[in-house]
Amino acid sequence: MKKTLATAAAILLCSSLFAQEKLWLWPKKTGPGSEKVKIQQTVEDRGGGNTHDRIISGVTVPYIEVYRPEKAAPDKKAGILIIPGGSYQRIVYDKEGVHYVKAFNDAGYTCFVLVYRTPNDPHKDSSKVSLADAQRAMRLIRSKSEELGINPDRLGVLGSSAGGHVAASLAQRHAEETYPMQDKADKAPDGSWTSARPAFQMLMYPVITMQDGLTHELSQKNLLGENATQGQKDAASCEKNASKDNPMAWLCCAINDKSVNPETNVLPYWSALRKAGVRTELHVFPASGHGFGVMGASGTARQWQSLSIDWLNTYLK
Repeated sequence: MKKTLATAAAILLCSSLFAQEKLWLWPKKTGPGSEKVKIQQTVEDRGGGNTHDRIISGVTVPYIEVYRPEKAAPDKKAGILIIPGGSYQRIVYDKEGVHYVKAFNDAGYTCFVLVYRTPNDPHKDSSKVSLADAQRAMRLIRSKSEELGINPDRLGVLGSSAGGHVAASLAQRHAEETYPMQDKADKAPDGSWTSARPAFQMLMYPVITMQDGLTHELSQKNLLGENATQGQKDAASCEKNASKDNPMAWLCCAINDKSVNPETNVLPYWSALRKAGVRTELHVFPASGHGFGVMGASGTARQWQSLSIDWLNTYLK
């Protein structure tokens, strides 16, 4: 009974959070390449009672929700861009977004939940729209860092499942030009691009590879289509593109994940980052499966947020 009541209380706390601000990513609200896409954004709530489990589909006007801590830690002034998963076809908004916020806010971190475009919709250059939204989010937050109360050099990313692939891709491909320069948020004082490189990457049970037979097939299909070349699969396989320039990484999964195989996704990524000389910490829990987030975590996996906060507090300079 105590466990049930504690879980219910935690769900109620997470579901009652409200963003202080919504920031539209793009100057014209509609993302570049989505101007002619005629789809309706929809929200489905799979929860019940006091529990929200909303999923968002059909995004053409992406945005960030800002969650500031009640007591910001002056020695941190750090921010976390949270990228929910959803197989590259929808946004698992609560379970892998809003539910993460409270623990990080309590630790003094400002959180930004990203609602982004997904490549299963008919956007122009659809395979790049999720990464473009993540890049733009980093640049927009950095351009507003003073008013948001964060240090732009301490802005990192946290992604789950397919959102983990977006986050890892951002860590590696932050300088890739996925959209035309828009405004002063994109443009640094010297005329170059504002950096979209995250200071750190935290990945929860992430999709990493796009190799046949090793990846999460639905994510691969939605991102690259059914006729992707081997070159396209290699370019989108994060374990093949690790380098010493990648930001430090905190990785987490459950070994009994039946949807995104840890042994072909997160473990090869951990190994590739280590070989490249990137500071990397890996937690492989014995149970919780896939998509556990906060509420579905069991056993020792329930400690993942406290472990990640300890890691941030130790290594984020």
